Amino acid sequence: MIANQLDARRGPSLSLRERNRRYATIRSRMKERGIGALILGGSNLTYLSNGLPGELFGILPADEGEEFTSILIWRYLVDIPANTFRDAQDWVVDYRGAKNPNVQIVERIKELKLESGTVAYAGRFGHSGYNFIMKQLPSLKIVDASDILDDVRTIKSDEEIALIDHANSLFNLAVEAIHHKARPGMLGREVVQIGLNAMFDAGADHDSGFSLNFGPNPKQNPVLAWICLDRKIQEGDVATLTSHPHFRHYAGHTDQEIIFGSPSQLHLRMFDSVKKVHAAVVSRIRDGATQRELIETYETACSGTGFMTCEHSQIHQYGIEVPEFPGPAFKAVDPKGGKGLGSAGNFTLKTGMIYSISPVLIDGATEDLILGGTTMAVTDSGFRELGKRPVELLVIG
Repeated sequence: MIANQLDARRGPSLSLRERNRRYATIRSRMKERGIGALILGGSNLTYLSNGLPGELFGILPADEGEEFTSILIWRYLVDIPANTFRDAQDWVVDYRGAKNPNVQIVERIKELKLESGTVAYAGRFGHSGYNFIMKQLPSLKIVDASDILDDVRTIKSDEEIALIDHANSLFNLAVEAIHHKARPGMLGREVVQIGLNAMFDAGADHDSGFSLNFGPNPKQNPVLAWICLDRKIQEGDVATLTSHPHFRHYAGHTDQEIIFGSPSQLHLRMFDSVKKVHAAVVSRIRDGATQRELIETYETACSGTGFMTCEHSQIHQYGIEVPEFPGPAFKAVDPKGGKGLGSAGNFTLKTGMIYSISPVLIDGATEDLILGGTTMAVTDSGFRELGKRPVELLVIG
């Protein structure tokens, strides 16, 4: 009974079946391109290792009979028993400490007998590392295969969606705690701490956080959020919270507006318009829709409110990172040449994509900014909301 209760509090996790699915899918793409091994860094490494502390690079051989290798900072392994990592997790059985990770990469390539073969990279891989490896293995061919990981990571499995759903639910706890405890006179950092405590108590990863902007004229800006840490909340301030909780390396991402005191008629009218615009945008989410359709729906819906659109609007994908961009397999020709679509350009929505939909409206006279967001997973017939954070305006009297 106690073990079951502990498992419930720990929340969902990724299985070995999920690991094997990822390895098999990526290996199939590697073999199509004649790639013998794949060097991974950054979040692409996390995707295949499930996140080991101190990891620098990973190497996935195309041969199913060869183990995935994780290369870690040497200090992480010098004063613990050799089997510590193996006993603590089940995704990676071949892990190696390195003072110079490039030496370990060269050694692993030699072990795989790929000195004259083709090796690819996906993620962080610097020029100095490339030069070192090529000097040691001059007959080796190194190519960029980041597109393989971009494609594979675009569609989330059921297990990944469960983690993202859980991450978003952690932000719900932060919002509830702040709604219950925060009051005018508190410093911004005190309010942030209330929310962080609620998330950490529920098992959030330690890199979780959220930004908090507040003032009589609502905004959403990272610089203002930094300044607000040492400001006192005043009666009448409007607070904008943008979430970045993480659970088992997967992110949650949505927004919440909170008013301290009686909301003005302008802010009530703006938030009512945000809800209508939000509903219009999410009504277009479905397998086969395009990013251009979502953006045009946002712009059209805004034009009927009397308020302006804003570049801070969040209509994008995410997963391990916020945001994430779809791989080239999902790209679509855009009739407007990509105008107003951002770095991701135009692409086709597919079942299993994760979206943060948080439209923003600006009042032309005051430049006040109000937003309202939720997260959803694209389905065959539409979408499924994650985290159960309603688009609502909270008031602290």
